Amino acid sequence: MSNFPHSVDFKAKQAEFSNYIRDPTAFPCPEDVKPERMQMYRSLFFNNVESFLSSNFPVLRKIFNDNQWQRLTQDFFAHHPSTTPYFSEIPEEFIAYLQNERETIADDYPFMLELAHYEWVEMALSISQEETTATGTQTIADFSQTISLSPLA
Repeated sequence: MSNFPHSVDFKAKQAEFSNYIRDPTAFPCPEDVKPERMQMYRSLFFNNVESFLSSNFPVLRKIFNDNQWQRLTQDFFAHHPSTTPYFSEIPEEFIAYLQNERETIADDYPFMLELAHYEWVEMALSISQEETTATGTQTIADFSQTISLSPLA
C-alpha cells in the first residue's frame, strides 16, 4: 500500500513529457508542468541534437538553408525512435532515419543520403580505436617486368 494520496503512472508521465519535448505541435504540454519549463527542456534537448548533427554533417548542413535544416532536424527529432542513449551514435541514427523513415520533400537533395553516409564514415573512421594489422604481404604486380608502350601512345 502506498503512503501517497494518489499514485502516478510514471511510464505514462514520462511518455507525456517526452512526446511534448519531441513534437509540441502534435502533443499537448503536460498539465502539471508550466509551458515555459517544458520549452526550456525542449530547447535543451533539441539544440543538443541539432548541434551534434551540424558538427557531424558539416557539408550537409552547409548545403541547406537555415529553414530547410531546421525542418530536417526537427523531423528527425520528432519522428525517429532512437535505439541508443549515446550522443556519439546520433549520426548513425540520423543515417538510419534518412535511409528508412525520411519522407522525401521537394527541396531535398537527391544525394542527401549518400553525402550523409560519406560524412558519417569519415567521422566513424576518425574516432575508431580499432587497430589494423598487416596479415602478410601479397605481390600485386611484378615491377621487374618490362612494359611495352603501345605504338598508339
